Amino acid sequence: MKRPAGIAAGMCAIALFATACSGGEPGAKPAGKAPKQDVAQARPLKVDSAERKITWTDLKKESHVLAAGPSELARGSAADLKDVRLDSDLKKMVPYYLTVSFSNKGTKTLERPSPERDFTLAAADGQAGKRITVFGSPLSGKSGLPEACTKSAPEELKPGGKATVCSIVMMPQGREPVVVSYTGTDAEGRQSAPVIWKTGADKGELPSGVLPFEEAGDTAVEDAEGRTVKVRATPKSVRTGKLSDLSGFKLRGDQKKSVPYYVTFDYRNNGSNKLLPQMNQQIELRGVSGRPAQRLTLIDFSGRDFAPCPKAKPDGLVEPKASVTECSVYLVPKGDSPIALAFTPEGSGAKTLTWQAPESGQ
Repeated sequence: MKRPAGIAAGMCAIALFATACSGGEPGAKPAGKAPKQDVAQARPLKVDSAERKITWTDLKKESHVLAAGPSELARGSAADLKDVRLDSDLKKMVPYYLTVSFSNKGTKTLERPSPERDFTLAAADGQAGKRITVFGSPLSGKSGLPEACTKSAPEELKPGGKATVCSIVMMPQGREPVVVSYTGTDAEGRQSAPVIWKTGADKGELPSGVLPFEEAGDTAVEDAEGRTVKVRATPKSVRTGKLSDLSGFKLRGDQKKSVPYYVTFDYRNNGSNKLLPQMNQQIELRGVSGRPAQRLTLIDFSGRDFAPCPKAKPDGLVEPKASVTECSVYLVPKGDSPIALAFTPEGSGAKTLTWQAPESGQ
């Protein structure tokens, strides 16, 4: 029997501290309002605020239909969090205040609704933000918080009722968010297709450190004995497939609602040791939503090539100064699309390489 083994990476980490901003745990005490004198206001960003239908699932595993959208987005500063204890990775990031409005379109009263937890921000290189909730320590009085960040989340929301809540989302330095995205889950915990809103930060320019598609980059992997080997990686194509391409393989529920993409790279062994042709395992395909695509390993016991994405050529150990072409299959949820490719190196001395994905998916 033919069947795939796919692995999906998590979209983003969530750092929990507790609530000084109402995007945290429902019922927590709100932060005090920032003093009006000597206040450094958060810088507002343009954002699409159109209400769209989303599905939110509560702690009882019951799903509810909401109309929601980002109503405000503002860029803060590191000084806003000077009195907050942050993990080391978060200290190098920039806080953004995401205000979300949502209304209950169902017939039942919602208890402690928290759809804002499933909203995130994503940059032009596909990096998703990290949502935090601040406990114990108030934010800096000079933060100039948006009004919604000084209020608590609602305890309940009756049919037809509307609420506005705020979250703090941390973004890497130099990575302004280009989209706001929402990814909910159903009663079985399966993620839904993302809903995406654009911000005014998307000017069609490459972020710093992101390579144009098809430009070669130097990185490294480890050989079978754990030795670091230098490699030159070059993306060649990102092709859109059809779900019917995978009709000979067994797909799970949410996989059947996705679009396959075939990603091809050329690799040159610039080291002095032989390599297995499996460098493609270091590649991540990132979606516009900030959600990594699910990479599939297709197992065909017949030994035949999967025509849309064939096996490595040549299919054998990659000798020093030789090259190999490898193809990988990824599943991207409908409503999303590729925005970037990232190669995570092995060994020491090499940095992650990121390329802009071609817009057409060709």
